[in-house]
Amino acid sequence: MRATPLEPQDYRRTVVAVPPLPLTATLDINAEANGTLIRHIERGGVNILLYGGNANLYHIDLGRLRVLLDLLVTQTGSETVVLPSIGPDLGRMLDAAPLLRQAGFHHAMALPAGFPSDAAGIERGLRLAVQATGFGLVLYVKRDGYLEPAGIERLMKDGVIRFVKYAVERDDPFGDAYLADIVSAVGADHVASGMGETPLHAHIVEDGLATWTSGGVCIAPAAATALLAAYRAHDHEEAERLRAPFLAFEKVRMALGGISVLHDAVSLSGIADMGPILPMLSNIAEADRPAVRAVTEGLLAVEATCRDGASRRSA
Repeated sequence: MRATPLEPQDYRRTVVAVPPLPLTATLDINAEANGTLIRHIERGGVNILLYGGNANLYHIDLGRLRVLLDLLVTQTGSETVVLPSIGPDLGRMLDAAPLLRQAGFHHAMALPAGFPSDAAGIERGLRLAVQATGFGLVLYVKRDGYLEPAGIERLMKDGVIRFVKYAVERDDPFGDAYLADIVSAVGADHVASGMGETPLHAHIVEDGLATWTSGGVCIAPAAATALLAAYRAHDHEEAERLRAPFLAFEKVRMALGGISVLHDAVSLSGIADMGPILPMLSNIAEADRPAVRAVTEGLLAVEATCRDGASRRSA
């Protein structure tokens, strides 16, 4: 695991993978499956891993978190940066801080606070969390008006936050005024699109965001890497071709539950067995497995094509 802090240019070089967390039948972390999934992602050219919502860290206890952190240190390559998530409440952020320090982490994301919270209180809480961790955090903006752009700018100038994951869902992602104000406050190089591939044309092409976070990249990392390269080359036709299977996957996730679908899709892909999902969520229903399998196969097909192309170019 790379320990040095991420810089804005690092985010622009890769898509950010947001993996699920594999568990055994007794709900212990499955170390073998976790390592297998990490190696699959790294071999596809992705070297930033964010363990957050897809890993269901909203509901993880400190014991499992300690095990996960120790695994991530040893299972990732020397150039891979891992961002575990802490929170969403202040108590759990403070409880997690010593575990991060002990494991040698210098990155983490603050999960978005829910009820009861307000902007001024969130800002104070983030400052306390950073005092405890000793390093700045990634801010996860999940709802409109979560923090005022001026407050985000203030936190970034003070080193409390280093980066922003923006995931406010809109019926139309184009012309998002809140996102535009955040970008104006901190710069597009400090913001990632945080909702998978669905809003990418708006967020990457129009808004110029640094990168995006993705669950589908855990299945198709080489395809996601090729998609990023197409955007960087302004080849929008190729980008739309590569994005199509990701969009189909995200559509099913939206219909059936994003975290549960990704968790079980990785198992259905044959990459690694994710096992049961950590409560308070549940695995997908048996009746929904064919739909998830179909879109997973679409990702596997584009991944195979991209890996084959990469092998031919390097030969």
